[in-house]
Amino acid sequence: MLCPNDCSGHGQCLNVKRMATMTSALPLSNVTTYAGYEGTHTWDEDMVYGCVCDSSWTVGLGSGEVQEPEWFGNDCSLRHCPSGNDPRTAANELDCNAKKARWSSEKGRTGNLCHVDCSNRGTCDYRTGKCSCYNGYYGQACDQMDALAKE
Repeated sequence: MLCPNDCSGHGQCLNVKRMATMTSALPLSNVTTYAGYEGTHTWDEDMVYGCVCDSSWTVGLGSGEVQEPEWFGNDCSLRHCPSGNDPRTAANELDCNAKKARWSSEKGRTGNLCHVDCSNRGTCDYRTGKCSCYNGYYGQACDQMDALAKE
């Protein structure tokens, strides 16, 4: 089974055996293996393929790593917008310590980062990876607030 749309030029098409050894492959997990017992193999380890999407930031569950890749979707054709902390809240939305990664049972470790498209203060165009900020907010990640921002 080959990868859809050849990962749109924004990822690698890998078999599940290889993906299991990567901490950046979705769903995020610690390094594991996907293989049979010694001298045998898991029947589909070289038959099922998926995209591991590219990212300009490090993806994973560790400190300084982000829980979402820049490019995403089953064929890596969608792009996340710039991430930022919501300027209207006291909480740090970027802190993913002890937060479950999407589609995974694994949680981020201390210093792990969440990806917050447009700082929750704009709409992300996933085709272009650009934010359209709500009134009163500006910046690439809509993380700046001006006097027009409404409560």
